[in-house]
Amino acid sequence: MPKKYSFPEMQCSSCPDFQRVGAELWGSRYCNGFPKKRKPKRFKSSDPKYKAPKWCPRRISPPVCRIYGFADEQSREMDIFPRNRFDRKRDQYIYLSSSHYKLRLETTLGINAKTFFERSKHSDLDDFLVETDLSLGEVVEIDDGLRPYYFYYLTWSKFVPVSSFDRFSAQK
Repeated sequence: MPKKYSFPEMQCSSCPDFQRVGAELWGSRYCNGFPKKRKPKRFKSSDPKYKAPKWCPRRISPPVCRIYGFADEQSREMDIFPRNRFDRKRDQYIYLSSSHYKLRLETTLGINAKTFFERSKHSDLDDFLVETDLSLGEVVEIDDGLRPYYFYYLTWSKFVPVSSFDRFSAQK
C-alpha cells in the first residue's frame, strides 16, 4: 500500500542564496537572493529557523499553476506505457518523460500543492477542470517558487504525484 504523500517546503540551508556568517550555531544568517543593487537581508530572530520566511525573494504568492499537454500525437499515444505500469496499490508516484510534454497553460489557483492534492481526492476541483479544459494524461504543476510539485491526471477524479519532471526539458 502506498505511503501518505508529503509536501515538504524547501529549507533555506539548501538554497544557493543562503549565507551563514560567524559560528555554525550562533552565527548570523543572511539571504542574498535579492537584486544585486540591494544588500543581503539578515534573518531576524523571529524568522523560521529552517523553512523559508514569508519575505523570501524566491517565493511566488499566489502559487503558479502550469499545465503541460502532450507535445504531439505520438507522445499522446506513448502515454499508455506509464499509465499501464502504474499500480495504485503498489506505486506512490508515476514516472514520466518530460520530453513528451509542452507548456499549454499558465494561471494562478491561489492554493498550494498540498491543498490541490487534498481537494483532488474529494473532487473539489470541478470548477478548475472546466476552466482549463484538462485532458487525461496531462501534467499539472503547482509552483510556489521554492519547490514545484507535479501531478499526473490519471482519471477524472485521480491525480498522481509525478516522481520527477524537468519543466525545462519539456518542449516550449
